[in-house]
Order: sequence, then structure tokens, then C-alpha cells
Amino acid sequence: MLKAMVKVSLRLDKTSSLAKALHTLAKTDVLVGIPQGSDREDGPITNAQLLYIHEHGVRSQTMREAMQPDLDRGVPYSKAYDLFIHEHGSPLWKIPPRPVLEPSIATVKPKIAEWFKKATDAALNGDDPGPYLDAAGKTARDAAFNWFTDPRNGWPPNAPSTIKAKGSDRPLIDTGEMRKAITWVVRER
Repeated sequence: MLKAMVKVSLRLDKTSSLAKALHTLAKTDVLVGIPQGSDREDGPITNAQLLYIHEHGVRSQTMREAMQPDLDRGVPYSKAYDLFIHEHGSPLWKIPPRPVLEPSIATVKPKIAEWFKKATDAALNGDDPGPYLDAAGKTARDAAFNWFTDPRNGWPPNAPSTIKAKGSDRPLIDTGEMRKAITWVVRER
């Protein structure tokens, strides 16, 4: 009979630092969109509001009148409202949906997953995951920016009346302000 003797010694315990790194990473968000303070030179609404409208649709006169007392009291109008109309459209206002963020980001999910994997590996190795999280955000932002001219977006063309009014047949691109306002931020929750 063979007897073996094994001795295990622990020289350095990194479990707490690994747990801390993973906890910090789990509390970190990478957000892509248009910040609330993204003003437009040519109008009273912000780029965030405009993209919200295109994502989700336009509110009826009745709904706007119901919102007016809050607006008069200084409650800010939803900065994401523009994107909502572009995403979902508005039959009432004859605005077809032209989604931007979700479908564009879906096209680069594998690339974003790679950046998140690298961020996780960096955190587990005691390195800064920040550059990889920034790269994930930039990848998503670039996809959203390019979506405006990507034929895969499937957006309906502008109506003849819209083309006449704005002098362009490019949906959602007039001055390009809204498109250029799309960005990303990495932040802790």
C-alpha cells in the first residue's frame, strides 16, 4: 500500500481582492444614448428629446395639455422623448418608427461581449477594466451613429412632403446634430 503525504501552503490569498474587483465591475454600467443636456442650435428641444420622439412617437394634444402644468412648474420634459418617437413612430402624427439604439447595438453584440470579457479578465487580474468598458461603449456608439445611413435599418423613406420641407430625402438626418450627440458613459451605479 502506498501512502502519500501532501502539504498545501497558502502564501498569498487574493480572494478578497478578486471579489472586490468583480463587485466593482458588477456595479458598473456602460450607457449609450444622448445626454439630457444635449441642446440643439435650431430649436427649443434637445437632441435627446428629438431622438426619444423618433424612437417612441408623439404625444397627442390632450396629453401635451395634461403635461403643460408640470412643464410650467419647471419639471423637465423627458430628454429621451425624441428617441422614443423614432423607435416606435406615431400614427397620429404620421411619423413612422425609425429605431436607432436597440437595433444598431444588436448588430455589434458579439464585439461588445468581447470587450466585456476583456474587462472581466482585466478585473480578475487586478488590472483596470475601464479601457475595455470604454471600448464597449464606443463600439455601441459607433454602431448607433452609423445606423442612420446603414441600409439594414429598414427605415421607411421620407414622405414627399417631408422631403420638400427639409430639402433632403435622408430620414433623421437634417443638420446631423442628433446623430452626433449620441455618446456613451461608463459609471458606477
